[in-house]
Amino acid sequence: MLKPFKILRYLILAVLTFTLVSCLNTGIDSGYPSEVNHSSAFKVAILLSGSKADGNWNQGCYEGLLKIEEKYNAQVAYSEYVNGNEGEEFLRQYAEQNYDFIIAAGGGYLEAIEKVSLEFPRSKFAVIATYPGNNKNLGALSFRAGEVGYLSGVIAGMKTQTNKVAYVAGQDYQMPVEAAKLYRQGAKDVNPNVEVYTEYLQTWTDGEKAINVTQDLVKKGVDIFTINADEAGVAAIKVLKKTPDVYMIGWIKDMHEFAPDRMITSVLHDFPALLLNASALVQEGRWQGTLYKFGLKEGIYDFAPFRDLLTEEQQQRFRQIREKVVNGEIDITP
Repeated sequence: MLKPFKILRYLILAVLTFTLVSCLNTGIDSGYPSEVNHSSAFKVAILLSGSKADGNWNQGCYEGLLKIEEKYNAQVAYSEYVNGNEGEEFLRQYAEQNYDFIIAAGGGYLEAIEKVSLEFPRSKFAVIATYPGNNKNLGALSFRAGEVGYLSGVIAGMKTQTNKVAYVAGQDYQMPVEAAKLYRQGAKDVNPNVEVYTEYLQTWTDGEKAINVTQDLVKKGVDIFTINADEAGVAAIKVLKKTPDVYMIGWIKDMHEFAPDRMITSVLHDFPALLLNASALVQEGRWQGTLYKFGLKEGIYDFAPFRDLLTEEQQQRFRQIREKVVNGEIDITP
């Protein structure tokens, strides 16, 4: 027969075992395309509109999430291919699981994130878009897109032989629209005779649509394309590189590998730096729910090498104009 103190010892061990098993089985069990890494008390989640390996916007955001995980030993989660209509459901799921910082990677989530952030005032939310925030827990992370829009237009205006250039974007969100407007200005400032086309695909993933739109522009004589359209844009680039005398400017990441002899440069976005800056504000209790904008001056933007696709004279002119943009000598107000 067991003595009372032995019975008590077995009961204590049983309780501890049950508690340990219960703790090991906590976390998100949503059935959604999410991946969670349990590491520390700081929990960060991100919604992506496409694939985390799209070679463009979503991949950059995902790499930023991994940097947060690395720097803060954070518990991170992500969801891919979430459209704007589904955003509310995913955002609420992460908020209910007590994620500290929830990021929506694009302007398509604005309506959803505004609603969910009000329901969960203790969580901090960010949308990567040009948006004023709610001055509480919802803020925005944005690039000064006009800077690189203008400079991309400068490159296109200098390089074109047909005097016809195009800016092609996935959606007419505020950042692409800002870039497109300044792209037109930059092209015309260096080449008053240039004709500038702007196209919004209304998709970031439909490669066939991107190919059709860009091929129509080729028929109109466009010989320089600036493409900011994620997966859809990559599909168009792979076709455009086969068209004689057509050159491109990539967006988000260095797109050189997709068209080695035709990619003049790419506008590089440092998403890891952007998201790390935001996470630091949250970690330090300084998140104010406002708009945080970054650009060339902070090193969030850069341009990939020209790889001899601009003349030395054109490169020198570009560097001079870039310096004036950074110093505020050229007005790039949207």
